[in-house]
Amino acid sequence: MKKRDTLLIVDDMEVNRAILRSLFERQYNLLEAENGEQALLLLHEYKEHVAAMLLDLVMPVKDGYEVMEEMGKSGLVSRIPVIVITSDDTAESEVRAFDLGAADIIMKPFEPHVVKRRVQNAVELCRHKLHLEELVEEQSASLRESNAIMIDALSSIIEYRSVESGQHIRRIRMFTKILLEDVAKAYQEYNLDSRTIEIIADASSMHDIGKIAIPDSILNKPGPLTREEFEVMKTHTTKGCEMLSGLERMNDKEYIGYAYNICRYHHERWNGKGYPDGLKGDNIPICAQVVAIADCYDALTTDRVYKKALPAEQAFNMILNGECGEFSPRLLECFKNVREDFAALSRAYADGVGPKFKPERKELRKPETIDAVNTMEQGQMKYLTLLRYVDSTVMEVDLNTGIYHVVYMPNRDFELLRSGSRFEDSVRAFAQGSVYPDDRGTVLGLLGDYMTQFFSDGLMKRTRKYRVLDQTTGAYYWCYATLLRVDIGNPGQKKAMLVWHRASDEQQEELLPGTMKEGMYRGTVINRLAGGVVKCRNDKWYTLADNGKGLCDLICCTEQDLSEKYHNRYLEIIFPADRDRVSQEMVSQLEEGRITELEYRLVTEEGKLIWVMDRSILVTEEDGLEYIYTLLVDVTQSHKAMEELQMSVERYKIILDQTKDVIFEWEIATDEISYSSNWEHKYGYQPILDGISRRLPFASHINPDDIQDVLKFINDMMTGRPFGEVEFRLANSEGRYCWCRVRATTQFDTAGKPRTVVGIIADIDGEKRATEKLIDRAERDVLTKLYNKRAARHKINRFLELSQGRECSAMLIIDVDNFKLVNDRYGHMFGDAVLTEMASRISSHFRDSDIVSRIGGDEFMVFMPGIGKHEIAMERAERLMASFQTMFKSNLKDVPFSCSIGIAYSPEDGSDFQSLFQNSDAALYQAKLEGKNRCMQYCKSAVNTAFEFKEEADRPEDERESAEQRGQATVAKVISMTFQELYDAADFDQAMNSILEMTGRMFHVSRVYIFENCADSEERCTNTFEWCGEGIRPQRDELRNLAYGDMGGDYRDNFNEEGVFYCLDITELTPELQCLLADQGIASVLQCSITADGVFKGFVGFDECGTARIWTQEQVDCLVFLSKMVSTFLLKKRAEDRVRESMQNLERVLNNQNSWIYVIDGDTYELRYINEKTHRLAPESRLGICCYDAFFHRDKPCERCPVRECAGKGSSAMEIYNPVLKVWTLADSSRIRWGDRDAFLLACHDISPYKVGEAVEGVTLLNLEDR
Repeated sequence: MKKRDTLLIVDDMEVNRAILRSLFERQYNLLEAENGEQALLLLHEYKEHVAAMLLDLVMPVKDGYEVMEEMGKSGLVSRIPVIVITSDDTAESEVRAFDLGAADIIMKPFEPHVVKRRVQNAVELCRHKLHLEELVEEQSASLRESNAIMIDALSSIIEYRSVESGQHIRRIRMFTKILLEDVAKAYQEYNLDSRTIEIIADASSMHDIGKIAIPDSILNKPGPLTREEFEVMKTHTTKGCEMLSGLERMNDKEYIGYAYNICRYHHERWNGKGYPDGLKGDNIPICAQVVAIADCYDALTTDRVYKKALPAEQAFNMILNGECGEFSPRLLECFKNVREDFAALSRAYADGVGPKFKPERKELRKPETIDAVNTMEQGQMKYLTLLRYVDSTVMEVDLNTGIYHVVYMPNRDFELLRSGSRFEDSVRAFAQGSVYPDDRGTVLGLLGDYMTQFFSDGLMKRTRKYRVLDQTTGAYYWCYATLLRVDIGNPGQKKAMLVWHRASDEQQEELLPGTMKEGMYRGTVINRLAGGVVKCRNDKWYTLADNGKGLCDLICCTEQDLSEKYHNRYLEIIFPADRDRVSQEMVSQLEEGRITELEYRLVTEEGKLIWVMDRSILVTEEDGLEYIYTLLVDVTQSHKAMEELQMSVERYKIILDQTKDVIFEWEIATDEISYSSNWEHKYGYQPILDGISRRLPFASHINPDDIQDVLKFINDMMTGRPFGEVEFRLANSEGRYCWCRVRATTQFDTAGKPRTVVGIIADIDGEKRATEKLIDRAERDVLTKLYNKRAARHKINRFLELSQGRECSAMLIIDVDNFKLVNDRYGHMFGDAVLTEMASRISSHFRDSDIVSRIGGDEFMVFMPGIGKHEIAMERAERLMASFQTMFKSNLKDVPFSCSIGIAYSPEDGSDFQSLFQNSDAALYQAKLEGKNRCMQYCKSAVNTAFEFKEEADRPEDERESAEQRGQATVAKVISMTFQELYDAADFDQAMNSILEMTGRMFHVSRVYIFENCADSEERCTNTFEWCGEGIRPQRDELRNLAYGDMGGDYRDNFNEEGVFYCLDITELTPELQCLLADQGIASVLQCSITADGVFKGFVGFDECGTARIWTQEQVDCLVFLSKMVSTFLLKKRAEDRVRESMQNLERVLNNQNSWIYVIDGDTYELRYINEKTHRLAPESRLGICCYDAFFHRDKPCERCPVRECAGKGSSAMEIYNPVLKVWTLADSSRIRWGDRDAFLLACHDISPYKVGEAVEGVTLLNLEDR
């Protein structure tokens, strides 16, 4: 299911849309429409994304009732909940809305929070409903699978009862599926989709279920059945239906319905000669028709007790030619297409060959074909061919396979064409029994070279004449036998149509039907075509049939060149790249029986290309062959100009495709518009193309708030403005509004009237969103994130101008009592936290549509539009004061916390911002004069007193320094001290503990600590560092080797995307996590994750025990930055520790080897490393001295040195005697990199025991003696 996160708001009043927009814009993506027509357009475009629609009933163009009616017709009302918002509270209106499918009705005026909750309820109910529908579909699929298992079991019973059935049921199922798939492609009127095909294929297993009721003596009788026995056998169709009627409890009515129809009607035939009901034509269900063909084919191609299996080719011919009863001509066409698939399945699932258990229900891959055409295309080609031969006997034959099919036979004169199982047998029977004896050789030529030559020469048509017996009169009549090639697109295919047409009296006088003498043809053709004529045979090469003189002049060659170079084949003169297209278009146009018109390229004798225009006509001449007469005109120059124009257009198109902007052209006279191709790629739907000025205002993807700007732009351009620009919001493919900018220029006609507007639609959404974000940031107070005074003034003024005093509104000014005491006693940082919490508390008491702002210091302002009555504002103010008195009880034990509120109403106390502000401010100071902690409504009698008090107090608008500057100073100080401590640290652990203590004391927290992942597992952690304030119990020793998954769920999930876990009050957490933290005495907590390459490595935490701690954003930012800095040093330290430990482990390994191991520099021979055993053997050796000095007391390198031996090889081994140390060694040396220099690693093994008794004579690698 796609994510539905969009609400569609439909209302013609902008103020109503604005109120609803403010309610839902944080939770949903919003689409807006100002009339029913636009709503329906957006619904159909974004139906997969819309979660609900908020619909007004009274609207222009199309009202809400009409919208719901349209939704009901298209089925959308059941998938998208409609919440009607109206002021019509009559019972008739409610009944009509609910009858049309409304999910809920909300009366105006409404309470915003109630609307929000009821919309959410409707969305959730619809979501659950759709989810349940998906579950039901899944369960239905599961049920069908269970049923299929049961059906397989029943099918197996039938198979085992009928000894000859073998895998008959399984093959029928597969045959049915393959044939249905081809039927679905060719004949869409049967409405066969993949799901229906699967169900019918499964249901086909039940076609012979009624055979369970047939006695074994009849079912398995080896010989022919008697008439009485056959009548009993025919009852298996009705008996099976009776059994299926008892399976209705399977709850799959669709499956049972198909199974019933297949079981009852699969022995019905197209001509009505089947059983049990004698149905005819399409009265037989398509499922039964398909299974009937599959059943017949399987019966013919498998062994039965009463017969042996027939070859697949013979079985096809018998079915096609009606020997198994007559089938639908359309299904037979499809049957021909799947012939090879049926044969392959018969072989793969032959009795005793296929899988015996759990057969896979998958489609066999169809054999590859060359340019294969589908059933519809073949059918159309045959239809066009047969149109020329009305009331003719028509046979289709495939010489490659031997399959033939008598498609149409108007009388019994050609009945013998159906007598043979193979094409050859049928032709011989027809020649022998129906053709005049003298003409039989002509007919039998079909089996000789006649057809072979027809295909090898690439001919399209060939006609012969012989006499056929009239079965009614017993006399012979002349008949024309025409051979027509079918599907010439595949050169390896040899399909043809044989058409027998009785010669009329007029045709007896002629040699062939529709032919004339050559001279008459030439005169007629030349009269129809102006210019010289080239004559070609209608074969696959278009072989030239005349001297080609006109062609010679055109391509600058001789007749001898035509013969020797081009083999008299016109196709070889055509440019190779054009040949396939010319052949295909020629055939297509000739079949339509009209003069062909083509343009293509010829290759001249010099190798140049010329463009020609070809006009051709097809005629049949005395020899029975078809010829094409062609007029050729050289159009090279016009094509050259056309190509240059095309190149210019192509360059223009490339430029359009490269740009991300959409380019459009608007024809003002026709009011039609065209767009560049990237419109649909960018926006995902088809734009409005005509009636722009008429349709845009009522049905478009433009945000309704921007429609007027767009209409003004359209009107300006239509009235002759040379250049125009407009910005508006346009919905994209996901239903999200994106900002775009249209810049356009007008083109004028010769009379100076605007004709065309050309412009671009540029995407400025990112730019606009960034600007809006900056504007919003500028409008917000830095500390509380509420609107500042300037932004609030602008928004309030705008509302008052729009409402013009028609709606009652209220302005409240809220001032904290004695806030200076909080700052003096607890510090400005705590004061900032108090103001932040106050802002959150105030916002929670008012509607989303209300304007809440901080106007300076500890003063806040709230504007409540459209409250209806004064009591609502007063009630909210009293609830807010009560809420303030409960705030910070545990934090401000010795300072009372309260506020005073002044209220003024519009329009009574002022219809503009300044008047309302002054009067509500006066009411506030009246509340202060009367003792604070109270709410006062403005009254004129209190004005003078309030203003006198104000003059005496003269309070500044902002009496505190910038919270942002103080926060930045704190951050800078903490960062500086932390960095210096870590940078100068000699003892890392001591430095880390000092930093935790400094941070804890600076921020007055109870506990600061670090948890790190355990060395042996990333899924566990340990408290590695901790500082606790006075009276706070340490937890380090208790919190060790903890599994993240055992800490109230996976503890890492508590951190947000920025890696912060902040909880003001642990009672808001899950019970498990609350218990974990409460055991440590924690009231509120702030933690920051430690990560390396995106992997969670631990966290830094700050606990407040006893009371809930309020953290300001600046404090959170400071601690997050501090945590990241500490994490960086900590991760580096742990990495260094791991490297150091690895080095120590390696050194232990080398020191415990029973060999002298050392490394020397490749250039200087200085020792870079020696292991402990080497140092014990040669105590004077040390790093930096040369190896020959350390081990052999020489002042230069040895003559035979293992390093020299190794230099050219990479490694070497040799025996060495050291006279100084008096040992024999086997020295293995190899080249290595030591830092950035070449070096050599030597491992010397003591082999002295093996050398006892051998002479040493100074043969050593590092001998000190001269040789």
